Amino acid sequence: MSKVKKFRIISYKSSAKPALKMKNISKSFDGVPVLQNLNLNIFPGSINGLLGENGSGKTTLFNLILGTLKANKGEIFAKGNTLISSMPIHERCKKFKISYVPQKTSLFLGLSCVENIRAICQLMTGDSRKIDETCDRLLTEFSLLDVTNIKANDLSGGQKKKLSIARALIGEPSIMLLDEIFSALSPKVIENIKNIIVNLQTSRKSLTILISDHIYSHILDISDIVHILSDGEIIKSKKPGDIIKDPDAMKAYFGNI
Repeated sequence: MSKVKKFRIISYKSSAKPALKMKNISKSFDGVPVLQNLNLNIFPGSINGLLGENGSGKTTLFNLILGTLKANKGEIFAKGNTLISSMPIHERCKKFKISYVPQKTSLFLGLSCVENIRAICQLMTGDSRKIDETCDRLLTEFSLLDVTNIKANDLSGGQKKKLSIARALIGEPSIMLLDEIFSALSPKVIENIKNIIVNLQTSRKSLTILISDHIYSHILDISDIVHILSDGEIIKSKKPGDIIKDPDAMKAYFGNI
């Protein structure tokens, strides 16, 4: 582990309500189960790592949270006990401020870096001055000023990832889902993205992050809590230092590391 994160959220007040709660969630495709009676609690302000093998259902879980898929069984709650399972995607994302960065780029590749940010801003506000301020702030925060007018298609992999995260922050989300955010990046860029994610927690204290990957070291470096997804369910949820020593987690995912 490269010790990217200098602190961890160790515990939560007993009165704290989960920012996101999934209860007895099951999902199958053509009769083949992917998730089975899955339970997951994610608490406000924390960085949560989701680890599982390729094909274990991580992206399916994200799509259920977003509402692009519907569970065969179970319930999803936001901000404590507000049921969102039956809400359409636009309603739950707007009301509960859920943002998503998919593994494959969702950028407008024919638009420039700043135009990508501006396009999302225009969907959320008609205030031109506020749009300009948001563009300037995000381009500066994510070190994209040098590529402001470069088309997204011509950006490097790391720049595309930074732009994707920047766009997802428009509207000040409460919950951010990052799906395989480190995929196809060089080690140097991965370290940079790790630091960006950790800095989001300190600069936006109300932001709750759920981040998936299948390479455990990336997740252990930056998470407060790590959840292991195996055989369609969350088998363990523990702090990074404890999860790698857990016999069940070792058997299902880590092996002998």
